[in-house]
Amino acid sequence: MYEQETNGIVIRAEPSYLEGESSPPDRFVWTYMIEIENRSNRGVQLLRRHWRITDTHGRTQEVNGDG
Repeated sequence: MYEQETNGIVIRAEPSYLEGESSPPDRFVWTYMIEIENRSNRGVQLLRRHWRITDTHGRTQEVNGDG
């Protein structure tokens, strides 16, 4: 599990390999569980998301969208 805290907001990401969906050596499929915890004393709202995913070959895919 990966975890990062910024200004009282904790983001956790836990990747899981999907063996049944993968076909090595060319196709590896992963799923991610994302948890957001507000440890601050103020309300927050997720408005947007931005993911930068880099595979083992150094290829990068970016995902943007509403939160």
